Amino acid sequence: MGLQAAYHRMPGFGDLPGDASHPHNPAYVEPAFGLDDAAANVAARLVDAGDAGELVEAVANAAAALGWIAQEVVVPAHLRQSFAGVLGLAERLRREVDAEYEALNALEVD
Repeated sequence: MGLQAAYHRMPGFGDLPGDASHPHNPAYVEPAFGLDDAAANVAARLVDAGDAGELVEAVANAAAALGWIAQEVVVPAHLRQSFAGVLGLAERLRREVDAEYEALNALEVD
């Protein structure tokens, strides 16, 4: 006796989810703001609170650890692009913080 799939019970192509927040639902309403707007608001609050420098320092300090992870750990394929972006940002911030530190502490020759 072979098993038969109950196709009448399976959702078909184009069936809409019941969640109105799903973009394919007819009741879906596009959000007024995007994640970039949210990130900009968080960044503004960090600057206002004086925490932006702490965040930059933490990310810059993580560059070495992220570099080690990139060399020693197999990052799953679906995370590689995001990880590479964070690693690149951390390395850039590390260079900029080091350059700024050197510039602030450079001896001026008269």
